[in-house]
Formats: sequence, C-alpha cells, structure tokens
Amino acid sequence: MQSQSNVEAIWNKVVDQVKMTVIHPTLWRCLESAVPVTMEENEFVVGFPAGTYHMSGYLNSGEHRNAIETAIKEFTGQPLKLRIIEGGTLEDWATAKTKDRNVQLLKEENRRKREKESNVNQSWDSLLERISRTYIKYPLRQLPQYRARYLSEMLEAIIETMDEVMPDGRSTDELTERSLGRAIDKVAQMIDVPPTMVAMELLRLYGKN
Repeated sequence: MQSQSNVEAIWNKVVDQVKMTVIHPTLWRCLESAVPVTMEENEFVVGFPAGTYHMSGYLNSGEHRNAIETAIKEFTGQPLKLRIIEGGTLEDWATAKTKDRNVQLLKEENRRKREKESNVNQSWDSLLERISRTYIKYPLRQLPQYRARYLSEMLEAIIETMDEVMPDGRSTDELTERSLGRAIDKVAQMIDVPPTMVAMELLRLYGKN
C-alpha cells in the first residue's frame, strides 16, 4: 500500500493531466473535490465525502473514466482501475470493502440457490418423462393388475426422486411441493385414478423409508 502523501501526489498529477486532455470545467471541479484514499491491488481509490458523492458521476462516464485511468497508468506505471467510494478515509475504504464482500457473498448464495433449483427442476422433469415413457412401454396396461404394477413402479421412482432432492426427508419449499404434486397427478392420469389415492399410497410407502 502506498503512503498517503504519495497517493495524494499521484492524484494531483492525474488531475492536472486530465484537465489538459478533457475540456470540461464541471469535471475539473469534481476531480478537485475527490479525495485520494489509497492504491490497493489493482485499484486506485478516491472518495467523495458526504454531500458530494453525486459528483462522482462525472468521473464514472466512459470518456472521463478512460482519461483518468490513462493518467493513473502514466504516473503509477500500473493499469489501475479507478474505484470511487463514499467518504474519504481509510476507514471508509474498509467499510466499502466489507460491503463488497457482503455483496459477493449474496451473489454466491443466489448462484448456489439458482443452481440448486435448476438441478431440482431437472430431476423432476426427468421423473415426468420416465412416468410417461414407462407407461407407454408397459404391456397390457389397460388391465388393472398391470396398472397396479405400473403404479408400484412409479411410486418407487417418485420416492427415488424425493430422496434425491429432499435428502433430509422433508420438503422445504413450494417449488418441490408443486413438482411432487405434478408427478402424482401424472401417475394418476396414466392409470385413471384420483390423485389423492396415489398420494395416500405414496405417503404409506414413503413413511416406511
């Protein structure tokens, strides 16, 4: 991490350089209001204290940001990205990094949630395909005894899927409950019986596992 005096000296040079390359008095005032905070990893951090953060928008516009980052590279010898925070102290920077980590954790949690939901959907979709495919291949499926065999086989298939997507043995979300309901409805439709009857038999069998 660079010393504060060195960071300030570099930023002053950057401001002067940008003033010579971009004719925009409002941008100049915004650059002068920005407080150089630190250089860390691949970022050059500047801040705007309370009440002035709205000025950061001028630094963030594409053309202005490019000019600033070009000047930063010229005076540091490194391709640093301009990072703008609210505040102007190292404590404010630490707060901003904490927020960054929290945002990243939330994104990762949402990614895992979407991935889990996708895997669950694929499991139930595969089961629905199996329910239809198995019924079509079943011999003499119009006879009650073969429908009973089909029902027994499909209940086992449903239980396998439940064990896969509900390892703790309980459904914890509406998506899983509705997916299970669709599977039960599908089996009931195939053998022309009430879905509740299929559900009751499933509960009887699943309770033994």
